[in-house]
Amino acid sequence: MTIRKRLFISNAAMILMPIIMLILYVILLNLFFGNELRTFTNQFHQGWKSQPAVEDNETFTNLKKTASLHSEKLITKAYLDPLSDNLQQDHSGIVVRKENQVVYQSEILENTMGEKLPSFGNEGYNPMVWAGHHQYSIRQHDFFFKDGTKGSVYLINKNERFFHFARRFFPMIFIGIFLIVVLTNIILSYLMARRILQPVRQLSEAADKISEGNLDFYMESKNKDELGKLVNTFDDMRGKLKESLELREHYENNRKELIASISHDLKTPLTSIRGYVEGIQDGVAKTEDKLERYLGTIRSKAEYMDRLINELFLYSKLDLKKEPFNFEKVKISPFIEDYVEELKFELAQENVQVSLNVQKTAHAIVSIDRNKMIRVLNNILNNSVNYVENGKGRIEIDVNEQEETVMIRISDNGSGVSMEEISNIFNRFYRSDPSRSSKTGGSGLGLAIALQIIKAHGGEIWAENGLEHGLSIVFTLPKMDGEGESL
Repeated sequence: MTIRKRLFISNAAMILMPIIMLILYVILLNLFFGNELRTFTNQFHQGWKSQPAVEDNETFTNLKKTASLHSEKLITKAYLDPLSDNLQQDHSGIVVRKENQVVYQSEILENTMGEKLPSFGNEGYNPMVWAGHHQYSIRQHDFFFKDGTKGSVYLINKNERFFHFARRFFPMIFIGIFLIVVLTNIILSYLMARRILQPVRQLSEAADKISEGNLDFYMESKNKDELGKLVNTFDDMRGKLKESLELREHYENNRKELIASISHDLKTPLTSIRGYVEGIQDGVAKTEDKLERYLGTIRSKAEYMDRLINELFLYSKLDLKKEPFNFEKVKISPFIEDYVEELKFELAQENVQVSLNVQKTAHAIVSIDRNKMIRVLNNILNNSVNYVENGKGRIEIDVNEQEETVMIRISDNGSGVSMEEISNIFNRFYRSDPSRSSKTGGSGLGLAIALQIIKAHGGEIWAENGLEHGLSIVFTLPKMDGEGESL
Protein backbone atom coordinates (compact mmCIF):
# COMPACT_ATOMS: atom_id res chain seq x y z
CA MET A 1 0.00 0.00 0.00
CA THR A 2 1.38 3.40 -0.95
CA ILE A 3 1.93 6.18 1.56
CA ARG A 4 -0.71 8.30 -0.19
CA LYS A 5 -3.37 5.61 0.28
CA ARG A 6 -2.25 5.02 3.85
CA LEU A 7 -2.54 8.73 4.67
CA PHE A 8 -6.00 8.85 3.08
CA ILE A 9 -7.18 5.83 5.08
CA SER A 10 -5.65 7.26 8.26
CA ASN A 11 -7.44 10.60 7.81
CA ALA A 12 -10.72 8.82 7.07
CA ALA A 13 -10.23 6.64 10.15
CA MET A 14 -9.63 9.75 12.29
CA ILE A 15 -13.14 10.86 11.29
CA LEU A 16 -14.95 7.52 11.35
CA MET A 17 -13.33 6.00 14.45
CA PRO A 18 -14.53 8.73 16.87
CA ILE A 19 -18.06 8.32 15.47
CA ILE A 20 -17.96 4.56 15.97
CA MET A 21 -16.44 4.94 19.44
CA LEU A 22 -19.09 7.54 20.32
CA ILE A 23 -21.86 5.13 19.29
CA LEU A 24 -20.30 2.43 21.45
CA TYR A 25 -19.99 4.93 24.29
CA VAL A 26 -23.67 5.86 24.05
CA ILE A 27 -24.59 2.16 24.04
CA LEU A 28 -22.57 1.66 27.23
CA LEU A 29 -24.26 4.66 28.85
CA ASN A 30 -27.62 3.23 27.88
CA LEU A 31 -26.72 -0.09 29.49
CA PHE A 32 -25.80 1.54 32.78
CA PHE A 33 -28.19 4.54 32.80
CA GLY A 34 -30.95 3.37 30.46
CA ASN A 35 -33.93 4.71 32.36
CA GLU A 36 -32.52 8.17 32.82
CA LEU A 37 -31.42 8.36 29.18
CA ARG A 38 -34.91 7.43 28.01
CA THR A 39 -36.30 10.19 30.21
CA PHE A 40 -33.78 12.57 28.64
CA THR A 41 -34.81 11.43 25.14
CA ASN A 42 -38.48 11.93 25.85
CA GLN A 43 -37.76 15.36 27.20
CA PHE A 44 -35.75 16.18 24.07
CA HIS A 45 -38.61 15.17 21.73
CA GLN A 46 -41.11 17.22 23.74
CA GLY A 47 -39.24 20.50 23.66
CA TRP A 48 -37.16 19.98 26.76
CA LYS A 49 -40.24 19.51 28.94
CA SER A 50 -40.18 17.04 31.78
CA GLN A 51 -42.76 14.27 31.72
CA PRO A 52 -45.51 15.07 34.22
CA ALA A 53 -45.97 12.72 37.11
CA VAL A 54 -49.13 10.64 37.50
CA GLU A 55 -50.37 13.00 40.24
CA ASP A 56 -49.92 15.97 37.85
CA ASN A 57 -52.06 14.31 35.19
CA GLU A 58 -54.83 13.39 37.63
CA THR A 59 -54.80 16.85 39.19
CA PHE A 60 -54.95 18.58 35.79
CA THR A 61 -57.84 16.33 34.75
CA ASN A 62 -59.71 17.19 37.98
CA LEU A 63 -59.02 20.87 37.42
CA LYS A 64 -60.53 20.71 33.95
CA LYS A 65 -63.61 18.92 35.31
CA THR A 66 -63.98 21.47 38.08
CA ALA A 67 -63.66 24.32 35.56
CA SER A 68 -66.48 22.82 33.56
CA LEU A 69 -68.83 21.95 36.44
CA HIS A 70 -67.85 24.12 39.39
CA SER A 71 -65.72 26.96 38.02
CA GLU A 72 -66.16 29.06 41.19
CA LYS A 73 -64.11 26.48 43.14
CA LEU A 74 -61.06 27.59 41.16
CA ILE A 75 -60.97 30.84 43.06
CA THR A 76 -61.47 29.11 46.39
CA LYS A 77 -58.25 28.81 48.38
CA ALA A 78 -59.66 25.99 50.51
CA TYR A 79 -60.08 23.86 47.38
CA LEU A 80 -56.80 24.72 45.70
CA ASP A 81 -54.36 24.59 48.68
CA PRO A 82 -54.64 20.83 49.22
CA LEU A 83 -54.04 20.28 45.51
CA SER A 84 -50.96 22.51 45.60
CA ASP A 85 -49.60 20.67 48.62
CA ASN A 86 -49.90 17.34 46.77
CA LEU A 87 -48.14 18.76 43.71
CA GLN A 88 -45.30 20.35 45.67
CA GLN A 89 -43.36 17.08 45.96
CA ASP A 90 -43.25 16.91 42.17
CA HIS A 91 -42.09 20.53 41.95
CA SER A 92 -45.43 21.51 40.41
CA GLY A 93 -47.93 24.24 41.18
CA ILE A 94 -51.27 25.79 40.15
CA VAL A 95 -52.08 29.25 38.85
CA VAL A 96 -55.64 30.49 38.26
CA ARG A 97 -56.24 33.63 36.27
CA LYS A 98 -59.53 35.52 35.92
CA GLU A 99 -59.51 37.92 33.04
CA ASN A 100 -55.96 39.32 33.28
CA GLN A 101 -55.59 39.00 37.06
CA VAL A 102 -54.00 36.08 38.88
CA VAL A 103 -56.43 35.02 41.59
CA TYR A 104 -54.44 32.04 42.86
CA GLN A 105 -50.80 30.89 42.71
CA SER A 106 -49.03 28.02 44.51
CA GLU A 107 -46.30 29.11 46.91
CA ILE A 108 -43.66 26.95 45.15
CA LEU A 109 -43.83 29.13 42.04
CA GLU A 110 -41.93 32.36 41.47
CA ASN A 111 -43.77 35.64 42.09
CA THR A 112 -43.16 36.72 38.53
CA MET A 113 -44.83 33.64 37.09
CA GLY A 114 -48.05 35.53 36.36
CA GLU A 115 -46.27 37.74 33.90
CA LYS A 116 -44.98 34.73 31.91
CA LEU A 117 -48.29 32.94 31.43
CA PRO A 118 -49.78 32.71 27.91
CA SER A 119 -52.96 34.61 27.24
CA PHE A 120 -56.50 33.23 27.01
CA GLY A 121 -57.05 31.10 23.91
CA ASN A 122 -53.61 29.39 23.84
CA GLU A 123 -54.76 26.09 25.31
CA GLY A 124 -52.68 23.19 24.00
CA TYR A 125 -49.66 25.39 23.30
CA ASN A 126 -47.72 23.96 26.30
CA PRO A 127 -44.87 26.47 26.32
CA MET A 128 -41.70 26.56 28.40
CA VAL A 129 -40.90 29.76 30.30
CA TRP A 130 -38.16 31.04 32.57
CA ALA A 131 -39.06 32.61 35.88
CA GLY A 132 -36.25 33.67 38.14
CA HIS A 133 -33.50 31.03 37.75
CA HIS A 134 -35.83 28.15 36.89
CA GLN A 135 -37.46 26.80 33.77
CA TYR A 136 -41.12 25.79 33.87
CA SER A 137 -43.36 23.83 31.54
CA ILE A 138 -46.97 24.98 31.37
CA ARG A 139 -50.25 23.24 30.64
CA GLN A 140 -53.23 25.49 30.15
CA HIS A 141 -57.03 25.05 30.21
CA ASP A 142 -59.34 27.93 29.30
CA PHE A 143 -62.91 28.22 30.56
CA PHE A 144 -65.59 30.78 31.50
CA PHE A 145 -66.73 31.62 34.99
CA LYS A 146 -70.45 31.65 35.69
CA ASP A 147 -70.47 35.42 35.41
CA GLY A 148 -69.15 35.08 31.85
CA THR A 149 -65.59 36.28 32.51
CA LYS A 150 -62.67 34.52 30.92
CA GLY A 151 -60.67 32.18 33.10
CA SER A 152 -57.60 30.04 32.73
CA VAL A 153 -56.15 27.40 34.99
CA TYR A 154 -52.47 26.49 34.65
CA LEU A 155 -50.62 23.45 35.90
CA ILE A 156 -46.98 24.48 36.04
CA ASN A 157 -44.08 22.01 36.44
CA LYS A 158 -40.56 23.01 37.44
CA ASN A 159 -38.09 21.04 35.19
CA GLU A 160 -35.88 19.88 38.02
CA ARG A 161 -35.51 16.36 36.64
CA PHE A 162 -34.15 17.52 33.31
CA PHE A 163 -31.58 19.83 34.88
CA HIS A 164 -30.61 17.14 37.36
CA PHE A 165 -30.02 14.84 34.38
CA ALA A 166 -28.11 17.51 32.50
CA ARG A 167 -25.86 18.32 35.46
CA ARG A 168 -25.11 14.62 35.90
CA PHE A 169 -24.66 13.37 32.37
CA PHE A 170 -23.58 16.31 30.20
CA PRO A 171 -20.06 16.52 31.73
CA MET A 172 -19.77 12.75 31.37
CA ILE A 173 -20.86 12.91 27.72
CA PHE A 174 -18.61 15.85 26.82
CA ILE A 175 -15.59 14.34 28.60
CA GLY A 176 -16.28 11.01 26.89
CA ILE A 177 -16.49 12.65 23.45
CA PHE A 178 -13.30 14.62 24.11
CA LEU A 179 -11.39 11.54 25.26
CA ILE A 180 -12.65 9.47 22.32
CA VAL A 181 -11.59 12.08 19.75
CA VAL A 182 -8.21 12.71 21.39
CA LEU A 183 -7.34 9.05 22.03
CA THR A 184 -8.36 7.81 18.58
CA ASN A 185 -6.35 10.57 16.92
CA ILE A 186 -3.33 9.89 19.15
CA ILE A 187 -3.46 6.14 18.48
CA LEU A 188 -3.94 6.49 14.72
CA SER A 189 -1.25 9.17 14.53
CA TYR A 190 1.15 6.95 16.48
CA LEU A 191 0.49 3.95 14.26
CA MET A 192 0.89 6.04 11.11
CA ALA A 193 4.04 7.71 12.38
CA ARG A 194 5.47 4.35 13.39
CA ARG A 195 4.93 2.96 9.90
CA ILE A 196 6.74 5.96 8.44
CA LEU A 197 9.43 6.57 11.06
CA GLN A 198 10.54 2.92 11.42
CA PRO A 199 12.02 2.71 7.89
CA VAL A 200 13.41 6.23 8.29
CA ARG A 201 15.11 5.10 11.51
CA GLN A 202 16.48 2.03 9.69
CA LEU A 203 17.91 4.23 6.96
CA SER A 204 19.44 6.62 9.51
CA GLU A 205 21.11 3.80 11.46
CA ALA A 206 22.37 2.23 8.22
CA ALA A 207 23.80 5.56 7.06
CA ASP A 208 25.63 5.93 10.41
CA LYS A 209 27.13 2.43 10.07
CA ILE A 210 28.24 3.09 6.50
CA SER A 211 29.80 6.42 7.51
CA GLU A 212 31.81 4.46 10.12
CA GLY A 213 32.97 2.03 7.43
CA ASN A 214 30.79 -0.86 8.61
CA LEU A 215 29.10 -2.68 5.72
CA ASP A 216 28.64 -6.04 7.45
CA PHE A 217 24.94 -5.74 8.21
CA TYR A 218 21.65 -6.50 6.53
CA MET A 219 18.38 -4.60 6.44
CA GLU A 220 15.02 -5.56 4.97
CA SER A 221 11.54 -4.06 5.00
CA LYS A 222 8.39 -6.08 4.42
CA ASN A 223 6.39 -2.93 3.72
CA LYS A 224 5.25 -2.60 0.13
CA ASP A 225 5.11 1.19 0.15
CA GLU A 226 7.66 3.70 -1.13
CA LEU A 227 9.67 3.71 2.11
CA GLY A 228 9.81 -0.09 2.18
CA LYS A 229 11.15 -0.11 -1.37
CA LEU A 230 13.63 2.61 -0.40
CA VAL A 231 14.96 0.49 2.49
CA ASN A 232 15.41 -2.54 0.24
CA THR A 233 17.03 -0.43 -2.48
CA PHE A 234 19.34 1.11 0.10
CA ASP A 235 20.37 -2.38 1.24
CA ASP A 236 21.04 -3.38 -2.38
CA MET A 237 23.24 -0.31 -2.69
CA ARG A 238 25.03 -1.31 0.53
CA GLY A 239 25.64 -4.79 -0.84
CA LYS A 240 27.00 -3.44 -4.12
CA LEU A 241 29.18 -0.97 -2.26
CA LYS A 242 30.54 -3.82 -0.13
CA GLU A 243 31.25 -5.88 -3.25
CA SER A 244 32.95 -2.88 -4.83
CA LEU A 245 35.17 -2.36 -1.79
CA GLU A 246 35.98 -6.07 -1.63
CA LEU A 247 36.82 -6.01 -5.34
CA ARG A 248 38.99 -2.96 -4.84
CA GLU A 249 40.76 -4.69 -1.96
CA HIS A 250 41.17 -7.77 -4.14
CA TYR A 251 42.73 -5.68 -6.91
CA GLU A 252 44.93 -3.92 -4.38
CA ASN A 253 46.19 -7.26 -3.08
CA ASN A 254 46.70 -8.41 -6.67
CA ARG A 255 48.68 -5.28 -7.36
CA LYS A 256 50.90 -5.90 -4.37
CA GLU A 257 51.40 -9.53 -5.36
CA LEU A 258 52.16 -8.50 -8.94
CA ILE A 259 54.74 -6.00 -7.79
CA ALA A 260 56.37 -8.60 -5.55
CA SER A 261 56.33 -11.26 -8.28
CA ILE A 262 57.57 -8.89 -10.97
CA SER A 263 60.35 -7.70 -8.69
CA HIS A 264 61.39 -11.31 -8.09
CA ASP A 265 61.16 -12.38 -11.74
CA LEU A 266 62.96 -9.31 -13.10
CA LYS A 267 65.67 -9.24 -10.47
CA THR A 268 67.34 -12.49 -11.60
CA PRO A 269 67.75 -11.63 -15.34
CA LEU A 270 68.71 -8.04 -14.50
CA THR A 271 71.38 -9.32 -12.13
CA SER A 272 72.69 -11.67 -14.85
CA ILE A 273 72.68 -8.91 -17.47
CA ARG A 274 74.49 -6.57 -15.11
CA GLY A 275 77.10 -9.24 -14.29
CA TYR A 276 77.84 -10.03 -17.93
CA VAL A 277 77.99 -6.34 -18.85
CA GLU A 278 80.45 -5.70 -16.02
CA GLY A 279 82.47 -8.74 -17.21
CA ILE A 280 82.70 -7.24 -20.68
CA GLN A 281 83.63 -3.82 -19.26
CA ASP A 282 86.31 -5.33 -17.01
CA GLY A 283 87.83 -7.24 -19.95
CA VAL A 284 86.92 -10.69 -18.71
CA ALA A 285 85.61 -11.64 -22.16
CA LYS A 286 88.98 -11.35 -23.86
CA THR A 287 88.38 -13.77 -26.68
CA GLU A 288 85.85 -13.33 -29.48
CA ASP A 289 84.04 -16.59 -28.59
CA LYS A 290 83.70 -15.60 -24.95
CA LEU A 291 82.46 -12.13 -25.89
CA GLU A 292 79.89 -13.63 -28.24
CA ARG A 293 78.74 -16.00 -25.48
CA TYR A 294 78.35 -13.09 -23.02
CA LEU A 295 76.36 -11.05 -25.52
CA GLY A 296 74.17 -14.04 -26.38
CA THR A 297 73.34 -14.53 -22.69
CA ILE A 298 72.51 -10.84 -22.32
CA ARG A 299 70.21 -11.05 -25.36
CA SER A 300 68.38 -14.15 -24.09
CA LYS A 301 67.83 -12.55 -20.69
CA ALA A 302 66.50 -9.40 -22.37
CA GLU A 303 64.14 -11.48 -24.54
CA TYR A 304 62.91 -13.30 -21.42
CA MET A 305 62.20 -9.97 -19.74
CA ASP A 306 60.37 -8.76 -22.85
CA ARG A 307 58.18 -11.88 -22.91
CA LEU A 308 57.47 -11.52 -19.22
CA ILE A 309 56.41 -7.89 -19.59
CA ASN A 310 54.20 -8.70 -22.61
CA GLU A 311 52.49 -11.57 -20.80
CA LEU A 312 52.05 -9.47 -17.70
CA PHE A 313 50.47 -6.70 -19.78
CA LEU A 314 48.11 -9.20 -21.46
CA TYR A 315 47.14 -10.78 -18.14
CA SER A 316 46.40 -7.37 -16.59
CA LYS A 317 44.10 -6.42 -19.49
CA LEU A 318 42.33 -9.78 -19.30
CA ASP A 319 41.90 -9.48 -15.54
CA LEU A 320 40.42 -5.98 -15.90
CA LYS A 321 38.17 -7.08 -18.80
CA LYS A 322 39.84 -4.55 -21.11
CA GLU A 323 41.30 -6.95 -23.69
CA PRO A 324 39.18 -6.93 -26.89
CA PHE A 325 37.96 -10.23 -28.37
CA ASN A 326 37.09 -10.94 -31.99
CA PHE A 327 34.65 -13.86 -31.78
CA GLU A 328 33.64 -15.92 -34.81
CA LYS A 329 31.94 -19.26 -35.38
CA VAL A 330 34.47 -22.02 -36.09
CA LYS A 331 34.29 -25.81 -36.52
CA ILE A 332 36.47 -26.94 -33.65
CA SER A 333 37.84 -30.20 -35.11
CA PRO A 334 39.43 -28.75 -38.29
CA PHE A 335 40.73 -25.84 -36.24
CA ILE A 336 42.57 -28.14 -33.79
CA GLU A 337 43.80 -30.41 -36.59
CA ASP A 338 45.38 -27.51 -38.48
CA TYR A 339 46.98 -26.20 -35.30
CA VAL A 340 48.55 -29.60 -34.44
CA GLU A 341 49.76 -30.11 -38.01
CA GLU A 342 51.66 -26.83 -37.91
CA LEU A 343 53.10 -27.61 -34.47
CA LYS A 344 54.34 -31.15 -35.09
CA PHE A 345 57.57 -30.19 -36.86
CA GLU A 346 58.57 -27.66 -34.22
CA LEU A 347 57.94 -30.10 -31.34
CA ALA A 348 59.71 -32.94 -33.15
CA GLN A 349 62.94 -30.94 -32.94
CA GLU A 350 62.56 -31.07 -29.14
CA ASN A 351 61.96 -34.86 -29.20
CA VAL A 352 58.27 -34.42 -28.31
CA GLN A 353 55.62 -36.40 -30.17
CA VAL A 354 52.09 -34.99 -30.52
CA SER A 355 49.04 -37.14 -31.26
CA LEU A 356 45.49 -35.96 -31.91
CA ASN A 357 42.37 -38.02 -31.21
CA VAL A 358 39.13 -36.47 -32.49
CA GLN A 359 35.83 -38.14 -31.73
CA LYS A 360 33.98 -39.00 -34.92
CA THR A 361 30.99 -36.90 -33.92
CA ALA A 362 33.13 -34.00 -32.70
CA HIS A 363 32.27 -31.54 -35.45
CA ALA A 364 30.63 -28.97 -33.22
CA ILE A 365 30.67 -25.27 -33.90
CA VAL A 366 32.06 -22.93 -31.25
CA SER A 367 32.42 -19.17 -31.02
CA ILE A 368 36.07 -18.30 -30.43
CA ASP A 369 38.71 -15.65 -30.93
CA ARG A 370 41.17 -17.57 -33.09
CA ASN A 371 44.30 -15.75 -31.89
CA LYS A 372 43.30 -15.98 -28.23
CA MET A 373 42.49 -19.70 -28.55
CA ILE A 374 45.88 -20.35 -30.20
CA ARG A 375 47.44 -18.49 -27.26
CA VAL A 376 45.66 -20.89 -24.87
CA LEU A 377 46.88 -23.96 -26.75
CA ASN A 378 50.43 -22.58 -26.93
CA ASN A 379 50.55 -21.84 -23.22
CA ILE A 380 49.26 -25.31 -22.28
CA LEU A 381 51.59 -27.11 -24.68
CA ASN A 382 54.62 -25.02 -23.60
CA ASN A 383 53.85 -25.94 -20.02
CA SER A 384 53.69 -29.63 -20.97
CA VAL A 385 56.91 -29.45 -22.99
CA ASN A 386 58.74 -27.90 -20.05
CA TYR A 387 57.83 -30.81 -17.78
CA VAL A 388 58.02 -33.88 -20.07
CA GLU A 389 60.87 -36.30 -19.59
CA ASN A 390 63.89 -35.56 -21.74
CA GLY A 391 64.25 -37.65 -24.87
CA LYS A 392 60.81 -39.25 -24.84
CA GLY A 393 58.23 -36.53 -24.54
CA ARG A 394 54.67 -37.41 -25.53
CA ILE A 395 51.61 -35.15 -25.68
CA GLU A 396 48.09 -36.35 -26.51
CA ILE A 397 45.21 -34.05 -27.51
CA ASP A 398 41.65 -35.42 -27.31
CA VAL A 399 38.58 -33.60 -28.68
CA ASN A 400 35.19 -34.89 -27.45
CA GLU A 401 31.76 -33.46 -28.16
CA GLN A 402 29.32 -33.41 -25.23
CA GLU A 403 25.67 -32.45 -24.97
CA GLU A 404 26.21 -28.71 -24.61
CA THR A 405 30.00 -28.30 -24.79
CA VAL A 406 33.13 -29.43 -26.55
CA MET A 407 35.83 -30.79 -24.22
CA ILE A 408 39.51 -30.62 -25.16
CA ARG A 409 42.02 -32.57 -23.08
CA ILE A 410 45.81 -32.05 -23.41
CA SER A 411 47.82 -34.73 -21.56
CA ASP A 412 51.59 -35.18 -21.17
CA ASN A 413 53.89 -37.84 -19.75
CA GLY A 414 55.70 -35.47 -17.44
CA SER A 415 56.22 -35.74 -13.72
CA GLY A 416 52.83 -34.27 -12.86
CA VAL A 417 52.10 -32.24 -9.72
CA SER A 418 51.03 -33.16 -6.23
CA MET A 419 47.36 -33.01 -5.18
CA GLU A 420 48.17 -30.04 -2.93
CA GLU A 421 49.56 -28.06 -5.88
CA ILE A 422 47.05 -29.01 -8.60
CA SER A 423 44.56 -26.37 -7.49
CA ASN A 424 47.22 -23.63 -7.60
CA ILE A 425 48.73 -24.11 -11.04
CA PHE A 426 46.33 -21.56 -12.61
CA ASN A 427 47.44 -18.84 -10.18
CA ARG A 428 49.66 -16.20 -11.69
CA PHE A 429 53.42 -16.56 -11.13
CA TYR A 430 52.87 -20.04 -9.67
CA ARG A 431 55.52 -22.62 -10.53
CA SER A 432 55.53 -26.16 -9.26
CA ASP A 433 59.31 -26.26 -9.74
CA PRO A 434 60.84 -24.65 -6.65
CA SER A 435 64.05 -23.91 -8.50
CA ARG A 436 62.14 -21.44 -10.76
CA SER A 437 64.67 -22.13 -13.48
CA SER A 438 64.27 -20.65 -16.92
CA LYS A 439 63.90 -24.13 -18.33
CA THR A 440 60.87 -25.24 -16.35
CA GLY A 441 59.85 -22.11 -14.56
CA GLY A 442 58.68 -19.99 -17.48
CA SER A 443 56.99 -16.73 -16.67
CA GLY A 444 54.40 -18.28 -14.35
CA LEU A 445 51.61 -16.54 -16.27
CA GLY A 446 50.87 -19.05 -19.05
CA LEU A 447 48.11 -21.06 -17.37
CA ALA A 448 46.76 -17.95 -15.60
CA ILE A 449 46.31 -16.29 -19.01
CA ALA A 450 44.70 -19.48 -20.39
CA LEU A 451 42.22 -19.41 -17.48
CA GLN A 452 41.21 -15.79 -18.22
CA ILE A 453 40.75 -16.46 -21.95
CA ILE A 454 38.66 -19.62 -21.43
CA LYS A 455 36.45 -17.76 -18.93
CA ALA A 456 35.95 -15.00 -21.49
CA HIS A 457 34.76 -17.67 -23.94
CA GLY A 458 32.19 -18.92 -21.43
CA GLY A 459 34.03 -22.17 -20.75
CA GLU A 460 35.80 -23.86 -17.85
CA ILE A 461 39.37 -25.10 -17.39
CA TRP A 462 40.93 -27.43 -14.82
CA ALA A 463 43.84 -29.82 -14.26
CA GLU A 464 43.95 -33.54 -13.54
CA ASN A 465 46.77 -35.91 -12.68
CA GLY A 466 47.19 -39.01 -14.83
CA LEU A 467 46.57 -42.51 -13.47
CA GLU A 468 50.30 -43.31 -13.45
CA HIS A 469 52.09 -40.04 -14.11
CA GLY A 470 51.78 -36.89 -16.18
CA LEU A 471 49.32 -34.00 -16.10
CA SER A 472 46.17 -33.28 -18.10
CA ILE A 473 44.82 -29.78 -18.73
CA VAL A 474 41.14 -29.92 -19.67
CA PHE A 475 38.93 -27.09 -20.91
CA THR A 476 35.42 -26.83 -22.35
CA LEU A 477 33.81 -24.48 -24.86
CA PRO A 478 30.04 -23.99 -25.28
CA LYS A 479 28.60 -25.24 -28.57
CA MET A 480 26.86 -22.86 -30.98
CA ASP A 481 24.08 -23.29 -33.53
CA GLY A 482 24.66 -22.67 -37.23
CA GLU A 483 27.56 -23.27 -39.56
CA GLY A 484 31.15 -22.28 -38.90
CA GLU A 485 34.27 -21.87 -40.97
CA SER A 486 36.69 -24.78 -41.12
CA LEU A 487 39.78 -22.66 -40.68
